[in-house]
Amino acid sequence: MSPLRVHIPTDSRSTGRGIGFYTANLIDALKKIKDIKLVDTQPDLIHYPYFDLFYPTLNPTENIPSIVTIHDVTPLVLSRFYPKGIKGRFNLFKQKQALKRVTAVITDSNNSRQDIIKHLRVPENKIHVTPLAVDPFYAKPVSSKAISEVKAKYSLPDVFLLYVGGVNPNKNLPRLITAVTKLNLPLVLVGSEFTRPTPPISSLKAKLGLQSVHPELKDLRFIKHSLETNPLLHALGFVSNQDLSAIYRLALAYCQPSLYEGFGLPVLEAMSAGCLIVGSNQSSLPEIYPPQAITFDPKSTQSMLNALKKVIGLKPKDRETLIKLGLERSKDFSWDATARLTATVYSLAKNT
Repeated sequence: MSPLRVHIPTDSRSTGRGIGFYTANLIDALKKIKDIKLVDTQPDLIHYPYFDLFYPTLNPTENIPSIVTIHDVTPLVLSRFYPKGIKGRFNLFKQKQALKRVTAVITDSNNSRQDIIKHLRVPENKIHVTPLAVDPFYAKPVSSKAISEVKAKYSLPDVFLLYVGGVNPNKNLPRLITAVTKLNLPLVLVGSEFTRPTPPISSLKAKLGLQSVHPELKDLRFIKHSLETNPLLHALGFVSNQDLSAIYRLALAYCQPSLYEGFGLPVLEAMSAGCLIVGSNQSSLPEIYPPQAITFDPKSTQSMLNALKKVIGLKPKDRETLIKLGLERSKDFSWDATARLTATVYSLAKNT
């Protein structure tokens, strides 16, 4: 039997940040599967690796089976933080119409699957879950010398909580900053947005069509002010994978405080690197966590405080047990497994 010819479009939108990471790793893993042949012309099936809720990115061909990956629908779940505007509503309508013509939808988690059913009205039998993975590099040992060099390079405190990611409202950073301040616990923030020049609030209002009381502006003001005035916050900006692997190993714990996540790659990176996890008990995150993970209600500062106090007060033996559970859980995820599940969806779509 001839291999299935699959085309994966890779325009500028599908190669940015997290989407690009997914597309590149999926393509590399699919190349190992003998029954799949990736092509640019005459495909048997098209897989769109990217779906924008508010931009017309999807245009499935009528006579060729098509699949689209929808990582999450955060702006629809937390709509109060993400104003659509007239153009956004129109494009969302167009994208929903285009979804009716696709053969299947792939998403990262069961939680995202349920939200796609609810908010995009996609039939549940068309949606397939293929969990993501991280670079196996994070599981590789790091020498004590390299770890010490990274600690000195970034002037890291002896004890600190770690967060990796952006400043979007779903990340719930104001509550995390409030919690660590109450505990006098240093917080290291990794991500380019923490050191990138912040545009004036007036510019954001004009660009996003926001009112001065909008929650997103309130959060941005708080984060910006905290970065400028709170000595407990250490904003590193972008760091290399090599340095980040060492930082995971230096941290007291990695914290994911999000109100909503489609998956949560930094959580998986941290577990792979042997870093203790503490995080939100909402959305897709519990699907990733190991047994006995320390979690909290992300809408409650007190719940977050209680969880962080538990992390701080862990006995060495209990801490080691939780780290080992995280390491074992991280082994359940790989790009080869993601590719195999994706190939299964291809086969189902082709035979539909």
